[in-house]
Amino acid sequence: SIAVGRPAIIETAYRMGITHELQNTVSLPLGASDVSVIDMTASYAAFANGGLKASPYAILEVRNSNGRQLYDRERNEPEPERILPADKVGEINEILVNAVENGTGRRAMVEGVVVAGKTGTTSAYRDAWFVGYTGNFVSAVWFGNDDFSPTDRVTGGTLPALAWQKLMAYAHAGIELVPMPGIDPARLKPAQIARSSDGAPAASRPRILSTRTGEVLARIGLALDALGQTASASEEIARP
Repeated sequence: SIAVGRPAIIETAYRMGITHELQNTVSLPLGASDVSVIDMTASYAAFANGGLKASPYAILEVRNSNGRQLYDRERNEPEPERILPADKVGEINEILVNAVENGTGRRAMVEGVVVAGKTGTTSAYRDAWFVGYTGNFVSAVWFGNDDFSPTDRVTGGTLPALAWQKLMAYAHAGIELVPMPGIDPARLKPAQIARSSDGAPAASRPRILSTRTGEVLARIGLALDALGQTASASEEIARP
């Protein structure tokens, strides 16, 4: 049997990666509960993973002062848990690809890449979201004010989708594309370049850092190296 109803939806959301409390109310499907950006990203990653849970993490490995590896995420962490059936993930992916190619997420299209995602806008334009993914990457963009005041009528399909597109166009440049689970790339129409409000093509791949910023960071790195060498020399002198 298959569980249905709001309790089952809440439980599935928790298993997908939501950590904030979800209120069991009739307005739950409209987004009545607060959710963080990292939780939204982790949850949508389950669709990109074919139904496997993706837990956010920052540490890949830990080594001691002798270089011995104490922790390796791939080695020490358990295999990801399946939380969604693969066939249902394929159906959801088809729906969310359509939301980008033919719905409110059109500004998030990346040329030559199959994109799935969803826009979101809360009451009084206080929050504007675009959460999307490809076969390679997942990311979420949120626009809003820290004081909970309304924005100037920002919706998820405008600035968030445009920001997401610029980020992902850069991230996918020059890499091998991975197919999205459940989607046949051959039967999808080619994605078009997202365009700005004035109709101009989206900007080309941006620089990560300006030349000036790179020079400053390089000097800081040299200064830190010199400081470390000075500290080591001081320790040698201090030894009996």
